[in-house]
Amino acid sequence: MLGSLLASENRYTSVGRLVDAVWGTAPPSTAGKQIRNAVSDLRNILASSGAAITPVADGYRLDIGTARLDLLQFHEHLAAARSHLDGQRPEEAIAEFRAALALWTGPMLSGIESGVLRARAAGVNETRLSAVEECADLELAQGRHKSLTSELAHWVAEYPLRERLVAQYMLALHRSGSRARAFALYEQTRRRLADQLGLSPGPELAEVHRLMLREDAGTAAPARTTVPADPGRPAAAPSPQRPAAPPAPAPAGTREPDSLPPDITHFVGRVDELGTLLGAADGAGTQRVLAIDGMPGVGKTALAVHLAHRMAARFPDGRHFVDLRGHGPGPGPGPLDHHTALRRLLLLAGVAEGDLPRRPEELAALWRTRSAGLRLLLVLDNAACAEQIRPLLPAGDGCLTLVTSRRRLTMTTWSATRVLSLDTMPRADGYQLFCRVLGQRHPKPDPSSVDGILALCGDLPLAVSAAAARLRRRPSWPLTHLVGRLADPRLRLAELQTEHGGVGASFDASYRRLNAGQQRLLRILTTTDADGCDVVDASVLAGLPPYAAERLMEELVDEHLLFQPEPGRYRMHTLVRTYCAGLSATDRTSGAAPRMASVPARRTATSTAAAPAPDTSATRGPGTPAPAGPAAGCPAGVPAAGCPAGPLAA
Repeated sequence: MLGSLLASENRYTSVGRLVDAVWGTAPPSTAGKQIRNAVSDLRNILASSGAAITPVADGYRLDIGTARLDLLQFHEHLAAARSHLDGQRPEEAIAEFRAALALWTGPMLSGIESGVLRARAAGVNETRLSAVEECADLELAQGRHKSLTSELAHWVAEYPLRERLVAQYMLALHRSGSRARAFALYEQTRRRLADQLGLSPGPELAEVHRLMLREDAGTAAPARTTVPADPGRPAAAPSPQRPAAPPAPAPAGTREPDSLPPDITHFVGRVDELGTLLGAADGAGTQRVLAIDGMPGVGKTALAVHLAHRMAARFPDGRHFVDLRGHGPGPGPGPLDHHTALRRLLLLAGVAEGDLPRRPEELAALWRTRSAGLRLLLVLDNAACAEQIRPLLPAGDGCLTLVTSRRRLTMTTWSATRVLSLDTMPRADGYQLFCRVLGQRHPKPDPSSVDGILALCGDLPLAVSAAAARLRRRPSWPLTHLVGRLADPRLRLAELQTEHGGVGASFDASYRRLNAGQQRLLRILTTTDADGCDVVDASVLAGLPPYAAERLMEELVDEHLLFQPEPGRYRMHTLVRTYCAGLSATDRTSGAAPRMASVPARRTATSTAAAPAPDTSATRGPGTPAPAGPAAGCPAGVPAAGCPAGPLAA
């Protein structure tokens, strides 16, 4: 409790926040009384120091008075250092920075296990690291590279992914004559960034590496990167430019790592959808979320990434992309859980791995603290359900979150949310996409000659791109040859393969996430007319009561594996029909109709081959035992609310 009062730096702290700091999410019934008793004890302990705890509203404030607090002294030295910088007095500024850093003997409040305090301390620890970097900038500019190497080696060992410190250490090594160590450090950091975050070196690190390659050992330190200051204090003024010649500046507005994938080269169309989303992004409100859902291969991720690049300049504090793995290819790892996703976001935001808390609630508190007051753009791709993204939403009013999912997302609990269900492409846009992917290796076809290919692809963007890429790899093929191969249902999905698996693999990932009852009905519906069927037809074919058949078909609509052109009527996309018809004969015909009391929630099947389906209350997909725990299809720890519907009641 003393740590919480001290960290507030003469500001009021409510009793509720003190309770959270001491006990977290499980306080005892006597928490309020224990807080008051502790206040009484602390008053007696601190009486001789000159500090006093005074009641304020429903909380307390620790007035330092004549006592000394190292945290306040730290900020005073930083203010003095920046004042000297404003007056072009670098030596005096270095002395103040050193005095500020000398107050530290380790991370703030080290050893106190409190999620609230760890989040609060993280901001101050970040300010400390910023001071280290500013001081190193000045000393490098003064030619003190040899005296800095051992100190920077310590910091880089503790924060190996902090690119600013790595760049400074590389520069100090290079100037000291340790060129081989400098290049080895760059390569080690490059691999860590790629392996742990999927990132390439940022502009500062890349610039120092480029200058080393030119053997320019006399270059100045990279321009200082702005780091978010302690959330509880006003941001400090930036340092003036160093007197030495700077390297090429970083791109405007880049302060935090940008982990967005490259923009989509072949992106076409979606003008109305982009207009809708851009208009919704301008709306005011906290926790703004734009959600895009649709069937596999319809272009959700492409639209989200393209939109993110269109709006990137609005979010100077960072643009982050996280694949939540809601529908991954093959039997690999399931959806990303909250703990892993929060760790990934915090690493992307610049938090050192050693500073990350262990418990998910502490990670969530730290993420809220780090994102508060910032303008961040977050792309959460491939979400399993709405509940998977709730703890990942940034806290800043100026932040925007883009979510994509194959499952229809309602997200009714967030008022500042726009949900867009993406449909297949208009034929004219599909023609443009086909020609753009086809490129110059093949003569540009006439729109009427491409119409048959687009129809066989069901106007699905992934399929259209795959068909064009297939023709581009075979420039000797006439267009009619590809049409003939696509017209054969046995060859169609094989012709639509890509380096990432293609259309068949995309459908397979969705199929495996269905429960046994949904899989069985989807296979049975391949025997209906291409124009669709109604509930009565489906119930007769499946041997189910009409209400049960309707429930299953509605769930398949939510999974975007069936369309509902009008109430009570359902239709299957032509490629989904091709995929289901290509399953084994056993898959398509076997399996008794499940009893309605035991049709399970959406669960992960272990394979696309469904065993005979007896009472499905004991199955997880075809033939796999259903484990107890969270809703299937969602990460561990995600509650069933917002996830696929639970078992059908008889």
